[in-house]
Amino acid sequence: DAKPGVLSFELLPGRKVFERRMREMRRLEDGEPETQIQIDGLYQGYGTHYVDLWIGTPVPQRQTVIVDTGSSSTAFPCKGCKNCGEEYHTDFHFDPSLSETFEKLDCDGCKHGSCRNEECNIHMSYAEGSSWSAYEAKDYLYAGGSHRTGEIVTIEDGEPVVSSPTLQFETQFAFGCQMSLTGLFRTQLADGIMGMSRSRNTFWDQMYTNGQITQKQFSLCFSRQPIPTASSEGTGSEAMAVGAGAMTVGGLDDRFHKTPMVWAWESGGRSFFTVYIKNIFLREGGGESARPDSEDQIVHRIDIAEGLLNSRGVIVDSGTTDTYFTSALAVPFKKIWKEITGETYSTRAVSLTEQQLRSLPTVLVQLRGADDATYDDPETTGLAGGVDSDSPNDIIIAIPASHYMEYDSDDDKYSTGLFIDEHGGSVLGANTMQGHNVFFDMETNQIGFAESDCEYSAESASGAGESI
Repeated sequence: DAKPGVLSFELLPGRKVFERRMREMRRLEDGEPETQIQIDGLYQGYGTHYVDLWIGTPVPQRQTVIVDTGSSSTAFPCKGCKNCGEEYHTDFHFDPSLSETFEKLDCDGCKHGSCRNEECNIHMSYAEGSSWSAYEAKDYLYAGGSHRTGEIVTIEDGEPVVSSPTLQFETQFAFGCQMSLTGLFRTQLADGIMGMSRSRNTFWDQMYTNGQITQKQFSLCFSRQPIPTASSEGTGSEAMAVGAGAMTVGGLDDRFHKTPMVWAWESGGRSFFTVYIKNIFLREGGGESARPDSEDQIVHRIDIAEGLLNSRGVIVDSGTTDTYFTSALAVPFKKIWKEITGETYSTRAVSLTEQQLRSLPTVLVQLRGADDATYDDPETTGLAGGVDSDSPNDIIIAIPASHYMEYDSDDDKYSTGLFIDEHGGSVLGANTMQGHNVFFDMETNQIGFAESDCEYSAESASGAGESI
């Protein structure tokens, strides 16, 4: 029997997901029967991160979903969904009729939806125009590898243990069976979405309620990706084949860490993971770490009041590719940027050599530290004492240009993924989380950040060189 505890899944590149879909389409075109071809674990591509879900009995059906700390519901298209992007998505729509354990939720069992026509209905709309509607259902479901051969890593007494097959972690989950999609939800590579926000009945919360994990905790470790250029080797599929990191549920796997974990205050609210920004800085000469590469690097504080920085809230959202700051930051940010670079900060695409990219300013975000966090070394990488001596227990998150500048291979140019024109709340998206193991701890209302390359190899996962 499966033991509750800490589960780790591998992150793999989005290119693998695309290639998997192409192989399956070719098999169908050649008249071969549909097969469940899978690549274990989680996937990264287009700035988002995916996990495979396997749903139903006796033969689970695969759905690939975006891991999203900004959403509460887990949902994917089901059979009967019209014009729902099956030609774009990784997998075919889930077919409830093929599962012996599928159940629609009645109005007494609604988790996220409201009762209409004697069933639970969910409707979600997004600012950029996308939307989806679903009815709520439940079935046996698990995340990770294949129901036949997949392996999963558990952490027991601090040591990794490989378990196989992942079917042993199967349990009943509530989810949304989508019946209509618009916008990006129809044309994206992933089939659906995995809700990992602070809300009740999210994916991690159901794992906790079902006894699969014993702590209300999970972490997302997003790898630093190679710097692509049209002339560099490895551009294209080879460059995209770099590992994307790992997700750990139910605890923390600190073997990924290059620096100690530092702790940010988190609001403990009912929906989003909300943090508090104290300052934003630009550091001359770039650098990937919160610790400068050289003592000669000058750090410039952006002159803006805390109240404006936190206007309408600041959330950590893995489902948002880019980072968005309040529009009140625009004028002082552009002033310092122009002083450092001699150029106007703009969203237009630009041509950059690797050296030019690396020399762009690194954005440093100072977050309010957790109230009860203590550190043996006041100079621990990621603590704010070096830039704000009055708040030594605050933390610093570094966003280098290699994370906030996004490369377009079609025109061999970069454009920014850091926006300073947001009129709602601010969002620290996936490009802020990149290069860190980010630990969401609902037990203590803290979010931990440790710098990491998030290299999830077979050796690091199993300790015995087994393939995950």
